[in-house]
Amino acid sequence: MKKAIPCLLLLLLPLASLRGAAPATDQLDLDFSVPGGFYNSTLEVALSSPGAEIYYSLDGSMPTQRSQRYQKPIAIRRTTVLRAVAYRGDTRSRFAGQTYFIGEPQSTFPVISLAVTPALLFDAQRGLFMQGSIVDSLWNKPNANFWTRREVPMHVEFFETDGSCVYNSLSGMRLFGGMSRLFPQKSLAIIAREGYGEDRIRHPVFGKKGPKSFKSLVLRNSGSDWGKTHFRDAFMTSLLDGWDIEKQAYRPAQVYINGKYWGIYNLREKINRYFIASHSDVDKDSIDFLEHRNNLRRGSRQHYSRLLKYLAAHDLSIAENFSWVERQMDVDNFLNYQVAQIYFDNQDAGGNIKYWRPRTPTGRWRWILYDTDWGFSL
Repeated sequence: MKKAIPCLLLLLLPLASLRGAAPATDQLDLDFSVPGGFYNSTLEVALSSPGAEIYYSLDGSMPTQRSQRYQKPIAIRRTTVLRAVAYRGDTRSRFAGQTYFIGEPQSTFPVISLAVTPALLFDAQRGLFMQGSIVDSLWNKPNANFWTRREVPMHVEFFETDGSCVYNSLSGMRLFGGMSRLFPQKSLAIIAREGYGEDRIRHPVFGKKGPKSFKSLVLRNSGSDWGKTHFRDAFMTSLLDGWDIEKQAYRPAQVYINGKYWGIYNLREKINRYFIASHSDVDKDSIDFLEHRNNLRRGSRQHYSRLLKYLAAHDLSIAENFSWVERQMDVDNFLNYQVAQIYFDNQDAGGNIKYWRPRTPTGRWRWILYDTDWGFSL
């Protein structure tokens, strides 16, 4: 038990620093002499915050007053995330971070740098990427750490293909996905929250025709297709461009965690009420959103249950009955969804069915295409 206590304290420190007595303020500036970006050789970075004491880390850890105190310019010799915070009396700056990519190969993909206190991911007992000490011996590792829904603070930087940084903020991170959590490369959901920093990711990540901002994004490991094509779902989704069906946009992205290269990820939209609102011009707080077998995500299942009962009790070859159904669900959208699943021969569609309606008198059910990894003969 004694060994577990330091481990627990190590994991709680980053969270405690967010809830500490010193309130964050935009009035306390913290400046880096060199912006994060891509460089060919060693750098020296100076930190400044007039009248304040600065603390920093180089291993991805959330900086606190227990971290290294800044005294002189910091030499950056390899790809590193420099995280820092300034304190003046009872006030602290916002947590800041800059990633310096030293001698990394050029990429035609966007680059995303993630910085997180290492123990939160890699501690043998409690790290989110680890099995932990109470894992079951079954193949799907029930009770393993990576099945948690816990959210942890993570600094996120998004660099576009021209090298410009379009998002830099402390954000929330949760593990994402189903059985693909068993793979070494875990899928991650990135969530923008005002309590961390920025409340939205304000950048047209997927081009001018897509949404201009996002509440959350997913760095997906390609799900069941991991270790194979690594883009199967993204490819099949792209075949439906122009169809009347909601689907996730896609970009491949290079990802680094704490300055270490973590591979290519599928950058995707996260399907939630914000996704629905941005694609369908509806009120995100006034929808019914269900999954799989009538599992409730948002709103109410009452309308859908009534539809199912009607379908079971009425002959749809009668025009009047079919007309009633058309007023409850978007039949053309449903046909598009079924045609896509059949053509893809998706063997894992059942548990990934997502459907929604605006909670209005004339709101109709629509289906969202999601997770076709088992399609095209996986």
